[in-house]
Amino acid sequence: MEQQASAVGFREVDQHGNPVPAGPETPQAEAGRRPAPTVNPFIAALWLIAAALIGGGAWAITSAMANTMPASGQVPVSYIVLTFAPYLIVTGVAAVVGLLFWHALQWQRRHLQPL
Repeated sequence: MEQQASAVGFREVDQHGNPVPAGPETPQAEAGRRPAPTVNPFIAALWLIAAALIGGGAWAITSAMANTMPASGQVPVSYIVLTFAPYLIVTGVAAVVGLLFWHALQWQRRHLQPL
């Protein structure tokens, strides 16, 4: 008598060794269930954040280049944004490189599994 095991644990079997559906896992419920999303929402959010960091830093540099320092001695906000813009770009590029390494690792796990 062979018992089938799911990813979480063992399934119950009846007196003839057939698996017993537990809860909503009937064939009708499985047919109506949506497939799991293939995109990790956290990774998608990290891609958006990386793009926003790079785009925001580039926008800050291009828009603040025309601004000059006022003679009154007070530092304008645009000067402060221009000061941090290169760091935004570097952080965004580092996030992109990290995400590419993560994608390469996931690809390797999927495609190079031992036989």
